[in-house]
Amino acid sequence: MPNIFAYLALFSWPIVAIILFRLLPLQKALVWTIIGGYLLLPSGTSIKFPMIPSIDKSLVTSLPALVLCMVMAPPQSPTLAPMAVTGRHVLMALFSIVVISPILTVTQNTEPVIEGRIFLPGLRLYDGLGLISQVLVSLIPLWLGLRYLNSREGLRTILEVLAIGGLAYTIPVLFEVRFSPLLHTWVYGFFPHSFAQHMREDGFRPVVFLTHGLLIGIYLCIAAIAAMSLYRDARREGRRAIYWLLSAIWLLVVLYLSKNFGAMVIAVVLTTAVFVLGRRPLLIVGLVVATVVMFYPILRGAGWIPLDAVHEFVQSINVDRAASLKFRLDNEDALLAHASEKPLFGWGSWGRDLLHDPESGSLVSIADGIWVGVIGAFGWVGYIGRFGLLTAPILFFALRRRAVGDSFIPYGLIITLSATLIDLLPN
Repeated sequence: MPNIFAYLALFSWPIVAIILFRLLPLQKALVWTIIGGYLLLPSGTSIKFPMIPSIDKSLVTSLPALVLCMVMAPPQSPTLAPMAVTGRHVLMALFSIVVISPILTVTQNTEPVIEGRIFLPGLRLYDGLGLISQVLVSLIPLWLGLRYLNSREGLRTILEVLAIGGLAYTIPVLFEVRFSPLLHTWVYGFFPHSFAQHMREDGFRPVVFLTHGLLIGIYLCIAAIAAMSLYRDARREGRRAIYWLLSAIWLLVVLYLSKNFGAMVIAVVLTTAVFVLGRRPLLIVGLVVATVVMFYPILRGAGWIPLDAVHEFVQSINVDRAASLKFRLDNEDALLAHASEKPLFGWGSWGRDLLHDPESGSLVSIADGIWVGVIGAFGWVGYIGRFGLLTAPILFFALRRRAVGDSFIPYGLIITLSATLIDLLPN
């Protein structure tokens, strides 16, 4: 259970945001408000009032940033590449789908699920409104990025904050690698997940102030890619670049020590790609990743993803990790079959998208990959909306890339986005 300091930190963050916006340029203040809160505020701590979103780290970082940007931003912000009318229309359509799809899901799931000892209530309009409020909060950072960070300097700020935040985080990460994940308990009074999942071989997988050690892994991964991207851009401009190169190497070392195998593989491949490839090949990498992720459920269901080869590769490295991967893949097969019973709008909330034992009523499935959770809960309509918002910007950039000149920054950011997209498939 969170202690008093956890709630104090949560409710104090808007004050921190005000200080940041008073001391820093708007773009830096915006990015540090959101990423700093993500890294420092307690996980699993919230207060819920009827008809409004939960007051948690997502809300107390996004909403103050939104208000302060609207109050303190100049009348117009320069854009990196003005988006075509078609692109704006597509994004607005995707925004609308994400916001409206929960209501459509509710209307198709008003009946309860009754099987053996299982009773899952039917959904009400109240449930749909609650889901919409959560969606709106999650979309605030995306809108802020489109409105206030859509410039070369804004994109550079994102990469710099990701890299510097990762470098600062390596200190508590190394502490927990050595002494076990203790900081969240020491500071906020509780551990946000299962401690047993963070005992790895002869050591520990750190958590710090995030929900799970896997999130540490993917954050260090994108921080390393961001540092390498800044190195390439500094070299291009003839500025001193060695510090960013050393930062990327250090982040990769700490990531290896954090015992996050999947994130380490992604980081090594994509950081190397940023180091050796040019802008056009990196854009192609981003487009391939975006396409595969967007259509992953179809490719997965058709058997076009080489899962057996991936499993054999992992088994050749670590038998335990291979067993964990096989467990996840079997779960995904079962959940995908369940989702196919309501393909358009999904099963909704209250665990209706999961599988239960009719005799005991206990869960018999775990939705590890967020993609299977989204398609199970909100169907193909919800999946297209959410993952379309994540992948469409890469396509829009490819269509208008000449407007950015020879800057390396947007391409580095595309690869950091690609890393998170890949990670959303198993986690």
